[in-house]
Amino acid sequence: MDRRADPPPTAPRSNDAVLVWIDAEEAVLVRWRDEAAMIEAVRSEVPPKRRSTGHVRHDPRIRHGGGGTPQSAGEPRRLERLRQFVAAVTDRIAADEDVIILGSGTVRTRLETSLREADQVVPDARSVTSEAAPRLSRPQLVARLREKIGAAAPRRVVGASGG
Repeated sequence: MDRRADPPPTAPRSNDAVLVWIDAEEAVLVRWRDEAAMIEAVRSEVPPKRRSTGHVRHDPRIRHGGGGTPQSAGEPRRLERLRQFVAAVTDRIAADEDVIILGSGTVRTRLETSLREADQVVPDARSVTSEAAPRLSRPQLVARLREKIGAAAPRRVVGASGG
């Protein structure tokens, strides 16, 4: 009789999950733990993008480029604040939580990249998914998280009196 060694038992996966809706202004984290949703909002200090100033007249006697230092319109400062904001949101997500990222812009992809880079240290610790979505209300985010993890939605039972 051939007795093979059983594979070592793997640690049970946690059912903890977090849904993150993120843009440059804020991140809303919705966690699902012990059959209940917990909502946390994180405001960012990222300055808004500057709008175009329209047509700017240049002195025709100065060659193109002007020879001076290029003006950045504050973009390096904005990108650094954005990096800090994404790092702060990444730090709020535990390494064993499955993550669903929603958002309408590129901040969503920055967060996904940040989480995947953190997962290189401990691979297969969690699943990270990302998809584009418009701004959603808090109840809509909870419903989306319930749908993703397969939790049944709470149902109300209407009594015989109809009320």
